[in-house]
Amino acid sequence: DYPAVYGWDLGDVHLNQNLDGVSFSEMKRLIREADARGGINTISMHLDHPISGRNAWDNTKVVGKLLPGGTANEKFLTTLDLVASFLADLKREDGSFIPIILRPFHEHSEQWPWWGLSHCEDGEFIALWRMTVNYFRLTKQLHHILYAISPQDVVDEKDYMEGYPGDDYVDIFGLDYYKIWKHRDVHKMGEALSMVAKLADSHGKISALTETGIDKVPISNWWTERLLPALNHDKWSRKTAWALLWRNKSRGHHFGPYHGHQSAPDFTKFYDSELTIFEGQTGMPKVRAAQEKLIKNQHCLSNVAKVVQQGKVIYHGAVNSTFPGDRPITDDTLFPIWSMTKPITSVAAMILHERGLFGLDDPVSKVIPQLSQLKVHNQKGVVEPIKREITFRDLLRHTSGVYGYDGSFHEEGTWKEIIELKSLAEMIDLLVKQPLKHHPGERYTYGMSTAILGRAIEIISEQDFASFLEKEIFHPLGMEETSFHLNKIDREQRFQPLFVKEKENFRRGTKAEDELYYQPGSALALGGEGLISNLRDYGRFCQMLVDRGRTRDGNKIISEETLSIMLSDQMGETPGFGGKRSPNKLGLGFYVLENPELGGNGAPKGIYGWGGYHTTHFWIDPVNELYAIFLTRLYPTPSESLQIFRTAVYESLGP
Repeated sequence: DYPAVYGWDLGDVHLNQNLDGVSFSEMKRLIREADARGGINTISMHLDHPISGRNAWDNTKVVGKLLPGGTANEKFLTTLDLVASFLADLKREDGSFIPIILRPFHEHSEQWPWWGLSHCEDGEFIALWRMTVNYFRLTKQLHHILYAISPQDVVDEKDYMEGYPGDDYVDIFGLDYYKIWKHRDVHKMGEALSMVAKLADSHGKISALTETGIDKVPISNWWTERLLPALNHDKWSRKTAWALLWRNKSRGHHFGPYHGHQSAPDFTKFYDSELTIFEGQTGMPKVRAAQEKLIKNQHCLSNVAKVVQQGKVIYHGAVNSTFPGDRPITDDTLFPIWSMTKPITSVAAMILHERGLFGLDDPVSKVIPQLSQLKVHNQKGVVEPIKREITFRDLLRHTSGVYGYDGSFHEEGTWKEIIELKSLAEMIDLLVKQPLKHHPGERYTYGMSTAILGRAIEIISEQDFASFLEKEIFHPLGMEETSFHLNKIDREQRFQPLFVKEKENFRRGTKAEDELYYQPGSALALGGEGLISNLRDYGRFCQMLVDRGRTRDGNKIISEETLSIMLSDQMGETPGFGGKRSPNKLGLGFYVLENPELGGNGAPKGIYGWGGYHTTHFWIDPVNELYAIFLTRLYPTPSESLQIFRTAVYESLGP
């Protein structure tokens, strides 16, 4: 594989090769190759002292003379001409410019460079930066450049913002950080990255670790015991867009490992982390094209997708629409996952089953006595007692006869009453008053069976359902953003807005059309419908399933044997699910692809998953050891969303 982000330097730009001995013609070739593979190119400038002609480390005061009206202004502009000429020549085969991230005067917080703040009078550094950016933008008409500022080793906002040229002149908040030798340094670096990310966010920018590393990497586990935990310090440090190592000049002076280096095995672990993406994992252009197609053909609006194979991200991308009122999707965007709650609840129930606390064919009335008194509408429409009681297996495979989805937020019916309740106990009291659609076990009826299962879990575990999920699933998997509740700030800033498609047109959904309130403090934790999550969190649940019931560090959530039961055909000849032309069979909490030729969209037999009411999808592929997630927010769900996405994933994987 290759890096996802490259660093180049234009020191000695007036010569044929740079200060590291790399020819500029070769550098251009490598930049073009990196871009063609999907890599991102960054460039720093160790420009020689403009008057003495010595290298950038000659820190004799000079900046004031470089500004308009200064004695060295014209001379300095000739150097900028050379830089501009290099940048202007960075084009693709079709003639379009290669995007470049430029760090014009990096580490200005330090003593070493001639442009350092300590060698400038008040305002001179800002004036130098602005003059340079304006020269490239306005005089040279170079518009393929993003500008990153990158002080070194600063740890507080005041120091970071000293010399800041302004939002119109900076696109990326970078940080060069090298004080990462000992374990105690990890926390401090993590705090610094978090600080920069918060600052960047407040200015509408992104943040990056624009330089880091230690020469020759003498610490064998430096990658996973120093750099990775610093990047993973908190939710803000995880927003760091990239981490760039300093140069690899030779085996005597390098910041990345070479084959056989003592830290190489640890670097492989760093590579395998879910937090890192290298160039080979930025591919799958067909998946991105599929996301764009879904928007172009008006199947949905902004959407995000993720594909992870063998624990490594091979695709992760959001495509945002420009539709009025739509919100760009980020890693922090929250989605109501609706029926993608059902697999989580099903796993939760099977945890208790595995502990011997209930049998699949036990009557649920053993824990919820009201269920023994249920009635049913027979084929003549007459209400009669049930022939047999609802079992746990019935709840898991939707053969209980319970419906509960009649009515809506604006129509009278059971569902409208349920969303106004305060607890699962109240939900049971309401549902037992409704005759079943059919006798338990007779057929498949998609309804509120899984929500009833959530109430059973509460009683068996002797704790509220949300707490059980937190203890047994969310906390062990690191699912920090998954909940039945939504606070005011998250609703306003992170909750993806609903769109409704009517007569081929999109309109913004109303708050009432959200249907569920997600009210903090409410005990109405609907196990079939009620969770809010994001791409990162749900991916961790999926990865546990790929890993056959275990966390990434090997701890068991459920056993492999239990998962196998959940993926076995639970319907047999029982009617109602899919029909003879369906490609899927039904397990416990999941559909399972049985006949790929009938509609697998390129997927192999045995993939399993589920979807959600507002157009969310996931599946697990045991054959290829991968999971895939697609999230948008649209009602009603278009069938094309899953078909087009899945087809693109398997076309990208190849035979």
